[in-house]
Amino acid sequence: MKEGDYRAGLNALNIVFGAVLGFVLVGGENLPIFDFVALLAISALIVMMIQSIALSDFTLFSVVVTGVAIYFLPQMAEEWFSLTKVPKLQPTLATWAVMATIIELSPREKSDDKTKAATE
Repeated sequence: MKEGDYRAGLNALNIVFGAVLGFVLVGGENLPIFDFVALLAISALIVMMIQSIALSDFTLFSVVVTGVAIYFLPQMAEEWFSLTKVPKLQPTLATWAVMATIIELSPREKSDDKTKAATE
């Protein structure tokens, strides 16, 4: 995969799952304002963790921490914040993280900058 293909894949993934996340969070629109803000904050934190899968030098660590956060999402939301379940939030975030991991771990061509630096 070329660098442009990699970037295009990440951008497409973020656009699609950003939109899907918006639809999923509609399920929480009737929550009290504090609960809705807490739900948004938790979701935003996990989305930032998903983004770190592709942007971090520590990909494996990012994948593990993100997976753990997504796994414990219902417990965090229900026990720490007493939030009601948003049924499709966890599978949406999990699918997004898996797809980001697949793109990140897909073989890529070396960029020209790295090749030039290695030959000089």
